[in-house]
Amino acid sequence: MSSENLDTGSAQKDRLHRLESRLARERRARLEAESLLEERSQALFEANLALSNLAADLENRIENRTRELINAQQHALKQAETDTLTGIANRAAFSRQLEETLANFQSTLKGVAVLLIDLDDFKLVNDTLGHGAGDALLMEVANRLSQTVRPGDVVARLGGDEFAVIAANVGFKNTGLQIANRLLKQVCRPVIVDDKEVPCSCSIGIAHADPAGTLADTLLGNADLALYASKRAGRCRVTAFESNLRADIENRAALENEVRLAVMANEIKPWYQPIRQCSKNRYKSIELLARWHAPGGEIRAPQQFLATVESLGLLDTMMENILHRAFVETLPLMNTGKFDYLTINVSPTQFNHGWTQHSLPKILAETGFPARSLIVELTETALIQDIEHTRAMLADLLEDGVRIALDDFGVGYSNFSILRQLPFHLLKLDRSLTMGIENDATLRAVTECIMTLADRLNINVIAEGVETQQQSDFLIALGCNCQQGYLHAHPCQFDQL
Repeated sequence: MSSENLDTGSAQKDRLHRLESRLARERRARLEAESLLEERSQALFEANLALSNLAADLENRIENRTRELINAQQHALKQAETDTLTGIANRAAFSRQLEETLANFQSTLKGVAVLLIDLDDFKLVNDTLGHGAGDALLMEVANRLSQTVRPGDVVARLGGDEFAVIAANVGFKNTGLQIANRLLKQVCRPVIVDDKEVPCSCSIGIAHADPAGTLADTLLGNADLALYASKRAGRCRVTAFESNLRADIENRAALENEVRLAVMANEIKPWYQPIRQCSKNRYKSIELLARWHAPGGEIRAPQQFLATVESLGLLDTMMENILHRAFVETLPLMNTGKFDYLTINVSPTQFNHGWTQHSLPKILAETGFPARSLIVELTETALIQDIEHTRAMLADLLEDGVRIALDDFGVGYSNFSILRQLPFHLLKLDRSLTMGIENDATLRAVTECIMTLADRLNINVIAEGVETQQQSDFLIALGCNCQQGYLHAHPCQFDQL
């Protein structure tokens, strides 16, 4: 073999060797790559599995948290619409459900009524027995209402001592009235609080939605007007809204505004009516009256404004204005012997709230009017609620020198025992005994009996409403010499006195 052939074979072997080496390297590289890829795939699988598990856990946690939030929201909503004291619906829940009920009413035409229930004299329970007793009373009332309404009716506490009921599907107005009367019967029963029997009564106003459409605010306003009418009519009763109620309330609101302005502007002024002592032919005392000098010149009598003044809480202000002027005006007349006493009327509300103990002495001191020349007239209703308390309050007046008169005797209870229990200086016969005495033997007999009793108890008597000489003569014959009425003097302003 030639050297040339040997060189060629050797070169081929080298190429073959290099090829095998390269193939071996490529095989190792491929195996290493496949191994690495398998490792990375396994790691990726495991990572993906871990992420899947994490996502599933996170989804479960999110779902659980969402459920917790929904439950908390529902609980908060329920709490927000529940009265914390009584556990029934509150004003927010009532408003929402009324809107929903009215919306449904427009499609079903089955009738909707709203009842507003307000407890009578609830403040008195709080003031006398404490707020704990008041809360117990409210819870019992809520329970009675809830047990008395029909299934599906909504009972709510709107605040304070005011409750409300939404009655759907009432059909006819008398159905709503029947529900209201059942509620009234159940609520108006005594409640036992701390082993004490506490009186309980309420007033109810009811309004029915108009099938043609009624806004919630309008329906509530109508029910409120009806409730107000129940209160004015004497309480513990049901009143259904009628269109004329609105006019009545508007007129009353206008009167209240006029009266409020009149008191603030001192348009209510002192008037006077002398009381004649017939046996000595002189005026013994003067009764202070009130007249409203309305703009335009009209003079209004007390029956036209006095109850409104009191309901507005302005009676003390009015009395202070009138008494200051009256004491200053009449003091010179008294000092010159024109009369001995000035008499003033004190309402039951004023007396029982201590007006004679606190405000009256202050006005006397400011004006210099002597307490010994003042007579305070009180009606029987102001005195009989608590005799011991009344006796203590009268004792304060007597200590100051004020004299006490029992006014309007002969009407109401006319409780003769009160003359023995309380220290009266004067007894004023009501005009119902005086007017007609000349023609009525029974009136004369009753008056004679009263005169005899008063004489035995050393109490002077004044007859009111004396308008004729014949009436005056009969009273004088029975021993009643002090008389008041148109026969002797009409009420007048000071410059006419």
